[in-house]
Amino acid sequence: MTYELPNSRGPIRDVATEGGYLIGFAVQSLVVLAAAVLRRRLSLHETVTQTLFIGRVCTGPSLLLMVPVGVFIAVSVGELAGRIGAGGYSGAVVAFIIVGQASALVCALMLAGVAGSAICTDLGSRKIREEIDAMEVMGLDILERLVAPRLVGAVIVSLALCSMVTVGGVAACWLYHIYVQHLPAGTFMATFAEYGRPADFVMALVKSAVFGLLAALVATFKGLHTKGGPRGVADAVNEAVVIAFALVFIVNTALSALYTVIVPAVGEFR
Repeated sequence: MTYELPNSRGPIRDVATEGGYLIGFAVQSLVVLAAAVLRRRLSLHETVTQTLFIGRVCTGPSLLLMVPVGVFIAVSVGELAGRIGAGGYSGAVVAFIIVGQASALVCALMLAGVAGSAICTDLGSRKIREEIDAMEVMGLDILERLVAPRLVGAVIVSLALCSMVTVGGVAACWLYHIYVQHLPAGTFMATFAEYGRPADFVMALVKSAVFGLLAALVATFKGLHTKGGPRGVADAVNEAVVIAFALVFIVNTALSALYTVIVPAVGEFR
């Protein structure tokens, strides 16, 4: 089932209406996904195909982006810590920033910008070629056949990406700490182990899964409701990326605030 998006009736009204349709689409898609999994109707072949595709387009850019981000954080932290005489706490800062925030956000940006645009382009192209309409005429469930496998693939890839970019970011900071700042490796690892918690990494994985799910939902929604020919596909991709970015930062703020309330801070800086 797809929704007919409204014609132009004012920007504020259109945004509110489309937001409501997006929420309804997301709820319906998640219900269909849960039912498909419970009834064993989820296409394993399509899920594996989409997982491999999303992983192939996202892994390289994510690692390439995380290395300079890690180096930038290491440089910024090293300079500030050197000024205040706290160079030994660089490991703690890396634990807070890389593990707690940066790794999940890098995954979100890649999934929304790279995978999301690819998913939206694929479904949008099928929509303007009337393949989606043909599938509906044949009685096929579009959400079960096209949306559910992409949602599962996005979540699986987001979890794997979060783990890889976390390792890459921490390794970049560690190498900078040793070979550029010429500080002992033991100091970095000691503060990293003292202030880094497994709960931080688990929360990063949860954030990545949520971000991947959001990006896939927005991309599939915009792709399935593309209209206006090839230009409409391009417009849908742009809108999907912008909406996904905005939702990611809003949800990240909410989850971070909730996490600080549930999990208390550890240790004291001396």
